[in-house]
Amino acid sequence: MKRILGMVVAVAAVLAYSSAATAATFVYDLSGVTGSWSRSTDANAAVPGPPNNGGPCAPGLASATGVGSPNCFRYAFQPGSSVSIDITGSAVTMLGGTLNINAVTPIVFGTIVLTTIGTTTIYGATLTTPAAVGTLSGDNILWSTQADYRTVGTINCAGPNCALISHPGFAIPIQPYLSAVTNSTPTTALNLGTWALDATHTALLGSSNAITAWSNVSEDGNRRVGAFTFGATQLGNPVPEPASVALVLLGLGALALRSRKA
Repeated sequence: MKRILGMVVAVAAVLAYSSAATAATFVYDLSGVTGSWSRSTDANAAVPGPPNNGGPCAPGLASATGVGSPNCFRYAFQPGSSVSIDITGSAVTMLGGTLNINAVTPIVFGTIVLTTIGTTTIYGATLTTPAAVGTLSGDNILWSTQADYRTVGTINCAGPNCALISHPGFAIPIQPYLSAVTNSTPTTALNLGTWALDATHTALLGSSNAITAWSNVSEDGNRRVGAFTFGATQLGNPVPEPASVALVLLGLGALALRSRKA
């Protein structure tokens, strides 16, 4: 009996050591990576930057011409921007991140110039909410839960037509002003979708669109109007998104009910 107990303890110790040995923290520097996207029908959104920082939206964000817009203002993350994760075996956990934005956006033929200075904090585990988790599959992370986040900062307006967008002409908090002027609703958490890593998992190469805002215009062909992407390659919208998952589950439930009635 003592020999068996000894073997059990030894095996448990080996397994615990093996698990700890494969755990690693990865910090990805996002400074300089174009990762903030905001879809706009303004003419300047079609002008590649700088100084206007516009151009075609990341795949999955564009809307059909005439309904929404195919163009986005997009900005690189500022110095100090990074995101950290833990990889233990195939299990991935969000540890947190910081995304710094300093965006100058000219609209209405340059008669309105918005300057947005803000910081987005992506949370790991908090006292009330668990951290986002995912699975490492090859060199891809498949996130299965969402990450809580919060953006704070200011938005200022310069130019002769600030009154047209109800801006007082001095720095005010980003929210709720930005949602009101763009007729959009911010998301409460980030659906991270898929992340692509390099072979050593030390570099974050690209990601799905993590949607930050939805248009309130019901006839808009694509209501995704704001997003973050991580890395130089944009992988499109997560499939399926949380809302799509709910619809699929409802559909499966209906089929099961119909089958039972038959």
